Parts: sequence; C-alpha cells; structure tokens
Amino acid sequence: MALKDIIGQEKALKVLKSCIVKNRIPHALLFAGDEGIGKKLTAVNFAKTINCLKGGVDDLFSIGEEKNTGDLTMDQIDACDKCPSCVKIDKGNHPDVFIIGPEGDSGQIKVSAVRQLGESLSYKPFEGKWKIVIVDNADRLNQSAANALLQTLEEPTPQSILILVSSRPDMLLSTIHSRCQRINFTPLPLGIMHTLLEGKFKVPDRDQSMLLGVLSGGRLGYALNANLIKQRDWSFYVLKQMIKGAEEAWEDRDAMEEWFDWAQLWLRDIAVFGATGRTDLLVNQDMKDEIKAISRGTILKDVLKLAREFYNIKRQLYFNLNRQLTLNYTSLLLKKMLGKSNC
Repeated sequence: MALKDIIGQEKALKVLKSCIVKNRIPHALLFAGDEGIGKKLTAVNFAKTINCLKGGVDDLFSIGEEKNTGDLTMDQIDACDKCPSCVKIDKGNHPDVFIIGPEGDSGQIKVSAVRQLGESLSYKPFEGKWKIVIVDNADRLNQSAANALLQTLEEPTPQSILILVSSRPDMLLSTIHSRCQRINFTPLPLGIMHTLLEGKFKVPDRDQSMLLGVLSGGRLGYALNANLIKQRDWSFYVLKQMIKGAEEAWEDRDAMEEWFDWAQLWLRDIAVFGATGRTDLLVNQDMKDEIKAISRGTILKDVLKLAREFYNIKRQLYFNLNRQLTLNYTSLLLKKMLGKSNC
C-alpha cells in the first residue's frame, strides 16, 4: 500500500507531499482526526515514501537545503511499495522506523518507551534517509511520558521525524501541541462513502452500505470493519441490560470505552425521536421500533443531561477509572433517566 491508496484525505496528502517536494519536512507532525480515518496508515506510508529507494524521491533530499523541483509532480511523490525499505517498513522491521503506542492494562504510553525512542532518535539513520517515530494514540501518554516527549521535541536531532497520531489532540499538553505542525484528517461525506462501499468495496446491499456509512461517521476504516453492525447491536443490548440493573457489562477497558462511544449515538437517536417524533432522522433507522420503545416515558432534558454525563465519564476513563464503580454509576444514571422506558 502507498499514499495513492489513502482515500478521501487529499488535503492532508497535499500538505505532506508539498513538504517533500520542497525538502522542508517538519521535525514533528501531529496527525489529528477521528478514529478509523486513516491517520496511522498515512503516517506509515509517509515513512515509506521518504525512505523509499525507488519511488522517485530518493535523489530529491539534500538534508538542510530547501529545494523546489519541477522534475517531480505531486502524483509522483509516493512509495514504490516494492523496494527493500518499503517492505521492511510494512513488516515492522526497518531499523530507522519505530511505532509505539499504549501498552499494558493501563492503556497508557509509558515513559520507558518514550525514553527508548529518544535514544533511538539520537543516532543517525542506519539505512534510510530519515529516522521516523510514529506515536499512535499519542493522547494516551502518561504525565512522565509526556514530559519526556517534550524534551525530545525541544531538542530535535537532524534527519529525524516524530509523528504523533491522535483522535483526541485536545488531551495533549499544549507545549507538545505547539511544537508540532498539525495536519487534520476529516471524515468522508456520506455520498462518497456510499459510492465507495458499493463500488470499490462491493457491499452488495444498498441499505447496508448506507447504514455502514452513517454508523461509521464517514470513517472508511470503521465502515469496512466486518463486525461494525454486530458491535452496534451489542451496545444496544448492554444499554437495555444496564437500564434493568445489569451487574456485568464490559469485558475489559477497551469494551468500556467502545460502549460509551456507542451510547452517545443511542442517546442522540432517543433525543431526536423524543423531540421530533420522526424516524427518518434517526441514525439507526433499522432499529426505529426499539428506539421508539426506549423513548417512551423519557424527558428530553434528562436525555441531554445523560449525554453530558457520559461525555464526562468518557474523558475520565483516561485516568484509569475503576471498571466496577463506573458500571454501578452508569447503571444508576440510566435507571434514573431512562428507567421509565418500555425497553
């Protein structure tokens, strides 16, 4: 896979390719946008492109010199996807390209990993033109790790690039944010999503392609997840069970975070139907009867208050909330706000 295979992020790719053509690549980049939108995929293929041996950019770089060449067009700036460098990066064993992310039960990026990458960046590239570190889910840096990363950003080494990938850039320290060039990744319009799902990705049923497009929020990576609709159905089942006072709901931290994202979608549909009585405005139109049932007896201001509470809980999850206490509190809120519904 190469940059040409990244769908729907033309603005972001144009910025990156322009940096390559001018040989003015920032030492720190922040790829910001929703989950499942292609940020990490772009980061990996950007690393492949600037270290590619045959993709047309190998002779372009002269470190430290600004160069704007007419010999290469934007379309030619890409990875060949076949040379030894591209293959190694794809396999995750290139000596100059590193990817770190959250680890362990805490779901955080630890200071030891950041210090290790800082040490790696202090050396010159071993094989490629550039040393590149991709920090996936950079908003999960714990305090010590964030401070260590800040030091790396303040003392950049030549021929090194740090790419932070985050769907919650507001959770990063402002001092980290200010030292990175931010590149935004945006969801695809629903019309383009439907066309891609039906045409390029051969989703056979139009209703299903429309549902996938809406559920994914224009995030192609999510829409192509084979379990997306099953996950949606699971989240509604858990919602109903928690209203009834379920003692168990989430298997682990990841499931808990995922459920709160889905819960906001359900509350959105409940509020919309409660305010308008219209099912054509629902995201989950295939479950309109279930939404009608759960909306009966609810008060709109309670649903909106519940949505705000869930948003606050989701933010607090990054500070390692106790799973059982979170379940008890969430169930209590649901029974109080939606307990009169006929679910």
